[in-house]
Amino acid sequence: MNPVNEGIDMRYREADEVFKTLVSELTSTISPTTTMGLTILAIGLFAYESLGSTEVMLATISGSVASLAKIFVTVAHRRANAAKRATVEGAARWEMAHGLLTFVVAASVGLLATAVFTYEDLSLHILATALIFGYSAGVAIRISVRPLIAATAILIAGIPTTISAMLYGDTAHWILAVICAGFLVAAMQSVWHVYGTATKQICLRLEMQHQARHDPLTGLRNRTALSEAFETLGRAEDSLTCVHCFDLDGFKIVNDRFGHAVGDELLASIGNRLRENLDQPNIAVRVGGDEFAILQPAVRYPVEADLLARKIVNVLSLPYRIAGQEITIGISLGYTVALSGSAKLEHMMAIADKASYRAKRNGGGIECEFPSTLDHCTFSFAA
Repeated sequence: MNPVNEGIDMRYREADEVFKTLVSELTSTISPTTTMGLTILAIGLFAYESLGSTEVMLATISGSVASLAKIFVTVAHRRANAAKRATVEGAARWEMAHGLLTFVVAASVGLLATAVFTYEDLSLHILATALIFGYSAGVAIRISVRPLIAATAILIAGIPTTISAMLYGDTAHWILAVICAGFLVAAMQSVWHVYGTATKQICLRLEMQHQARHDPLTGLRNRTALSEAFETLGRAEDSLTCVHCFDLDGFKIVNDRFGHAVGDELLASIGNRLRENLDQPNIAVRVGGDEFAILQPAVRYPVEADLLARKIVNVLSLPYRIAGQEITIGISLGYTVALSGSAKLEHMMAIADKASYRAKRNGGGIECEFPSTLDHCTFSFAA
């Protein structure tokens, strides 16, 4: 596998949210990157002063510059994460940037250590060995959340150094080469262990977050998620926000006649239909019992709200086949709109609920109600 394409390949084995979260963990590497950059610079300059080797100087310069670039990329990644919600494509691009710079640093470390082992200066051999072990330990700890990057970097830095130590020829260096090879194997195991542990923890955290914001029966979002989504809406004064509230007519009869298991399956089927028929950025919510709400943001024309209300009622009123029974349910829906810049969720929910109750008293269907701050005459509705 080409390590540069790791982000694309790993995406097929990881859920999108897990992938994005793991990539965001790469922003915690500023401290070890800084330490490694300074270490490469110090050891490289000392080795160059002792040996005057061009290879040592090239490795020192490339490792130091790549470490500095990696710091800048990490800072930019942090700012991007803080400014907006990460996407899978964006995370893959950040991962590629981190990976490329990591490989340059690893190659510089490997070149520096390998060049040092071609000279007979045992004090420099000690420094080169410390550099390799320090780099491998830092990589294994910090970037093992992206295991292919971490494992590739360790191999890039470690294999040439191990071979160079072995070729030096004496018994001590043969022992050093064997130890290096053993630690490379152990480092691979550590990388995958850290990755597996981190992935399990992230999956557990995401699952808990999901459960805290979703209704377990229907899979729709709950009131907490609705409030959070409402707070993130744009506040443009030239657009409207719509809230639809509805409940099921005759749901108690279904429960009494067929049992609560069928009633639960009916609610789950309603959740499925809502997910299948609502496009982003509209959000469906189970408020409780047989009560639901839909948040429809960024409405340019009021007729859009009426069209969505009609679509919801038509789709949910179609028969359901549950436990060998064909069940039809009625819908009483009320909705309201408000200017996005001044919209208040609780106030809009209360108005939409009031309209829904009025629809139920009238035998079901759709009712709308607008606050007095809006000019009723400016609204045109679909026939």
